[in-house]
Amino acid sequence: MAVAKYNHAYDMAKIGKPKDKSEWGMTPQTVNAYYNPLQNEIVFPAAILQPPFFDPSADLATNYGGIGAVIGHEMLHGYDDQGSRFDAKGSFANWWQPADAEGFSAKTAMLVEQFNSYEAQPGKMVNGKLTLGENIADLGGLTVAYDALKLASGADFKDPMTDGMTQDQRFFINWATVWRRGFTDKEMSVRLVTDSHAPAGFRANGAPSNMPIFAAAFGCKAGDPMVRSDDQRIAIW
Repeated sequence: MAVAKYNHAYDMAKIGKPKDKSEWGMTPQTVNAYYNPLQNEIVFPAAILQPPFFDPSADLATNYGGIGAVIGHEMLHGYDDQGSRFDAKGSFANWWQPADAEGFSAKTAMLVEQFNSYEAQPGKMVNGKLTLGENIADLGGLTVAYDALKLASGADFKDPMTDGMTQDQRFFINWATVWRRGFTDKEMSVRLVTDSHAPAGFRANGAPSNMPIFAAAFGCKAGDPMVRSDDQRIAIW
């Protein structure tokens, strides 16, 4: 209660004063990252720059599947259902062409349907609308990170294979690794109606199931759980 009182007074004291653009919205020891559309800024606290997200001794695939995808995720927040409503200066302004906005809405509606189909608890589904922004960022960010991995590897890259896994497999395995998380039943019930993020397991599977490169990496066939049909596959950015 004392901390809450202090933080409230701290925020109230900002009223009427110039915006401090150097202020971070997270502490350095927070394992997280964020995009702020009002300042068009991305922040990565120091604490997230450690395994499994980033390891200077790990190979490119592992790091691009971890922190690379997180960086891509935050970048894509600038073009999700909320961030896309702000322009390059952080102003709430419409910069879209009508046709582009219409196409975007059609594809995001498909993503809403995908996550609405996930059952987190018996009879309780993920809210695809509530989690849309994060799901857009996951899908676009993972795609961008994969493309960046291939560019960083170079045209002459020869996959050394690690522990019997290909580069693509290592990339997706670390994406899943960063989402290892558990919730009590009560906590899950609360998050399903309050959290803008889908439960971790669905984040691990949701984006890759839309990516043909995932299916190719693990030999998945049409009809397998992690392969969405052509008419259901979603690619926004």
